[in-house]
Order: sequence, then C-alpha cells, then structure tokens
Amino acid sequence: MHLEELALKAQSGDKKSLEDLIKYFNPYITKQAHCTYVKGYEMEDLIQMGYVSLIKAIKMYKPSNKNFNYYALASIKRNFYYLIRQESRHNTEYSMEFETGEGLTLQDGLENNFNLEEEYLKKETYKRLRQGIEKLSKEEKEMIKWVYIDRKSLKEYSKVKGISYNQGRYRMRQILQKLKEFLK
Repeated sequence: MHLEELALKAQSGDKKSLEDLIKYFNPYITKQAHCTYVKGYEMEDLIQMGYVSLIKAIKMYKPSNKNFNYYALASIKRNFYYLIRQESRHNTEYSMEFETGEGLTLQDGLENNFNLEEEYLKKETYKRLRQGIEKLSKEEKEMIKWVYIDRKSLKEYSKVKGISYNQGRYRMRQILQKLKEFLK
C-alpha cells in the first residue's frame, strides 16, 4: 500500500494505518531528533515532537499534494526548525547580579564553587601518597598509623616499642622524608 493511501486512511480514523506510518517514519524522526539540540529538551521529548509533527502532517495532507513522503519529511523538519527558533527566542542572558531566588546572586554561587584544578591536584597528591605508604615497611606503616590515623603521640609509641623518644622522632622524620620523595 502506498503512503498516500495510508495517510488518507489515517485521516479517516484508521489506527492501523496511523501506526504503519509512524513505524515507517520512525527512523527519520529519530535521526532528526539526534541531529537537533534544544536546551532543556531530552531526546525522548524531541522524538515525541517528531511524532506530533507527523500526525499534524497526516491531518493536513491533501490528495492534491500527491507525494505524501516528501510532504511528511518536510513537515517534520520544519517543525524541528520552528522549535529551535522558538526556544532560541526564550534563551535570555543574565547578569552576574541576577538573583537565584535564595537571596544569592550568580556571582556568589561562582565564588563558592571549588577550583577544579585544585581538586585534581589534591586527588593526585593523595593517590601518590597512598602509593608511597604502600611501599613502606610494615613497621613504618604501623608508626604512620599510630601517629596520624589513631592520633596517638609519638612519645607513647616510643614507650610501647621500647625506644627513646629521640629515636622515634628520627624514624618518623625518615619515614616522612621517604613519603616526600614519592610526592615529587
């Protein structure tokens, strides 16, 4: 059955013909939706808009137009362009003093945002530090854990291990020096 016949049947209320036309034009509608970006619209929204455009084209089709395929394709494409034009008119620019509704301005929000570069450097430093700790001996890891994770004093550690406080300080300094090398 030709598309023109399906369109005329769909106009008269034949749901099967309408479904057949939607299936036929589905690849084109999907392609057009993927090639179209409209701020605030999801892909599904654009595809739905394509279906609505097709249904409008079916309702508006006159047999004197002859080629329904061309008519429907042009109609779908025009409606996508129309949507883009309409939405571009609504895109407004705001000044940095625009109030966001919470008593804050856009400028305030930007000042409170973290620095992406700083965050990246912190993560890289943390990663290298963990790698450095992994390469320490069991005793060195234990000492780091005691002082920095468990927050116990170096003096207590020295007593438990039976070494002088100065020996404990020396060992800690050596461990920290090793970790500094990993961070370079």
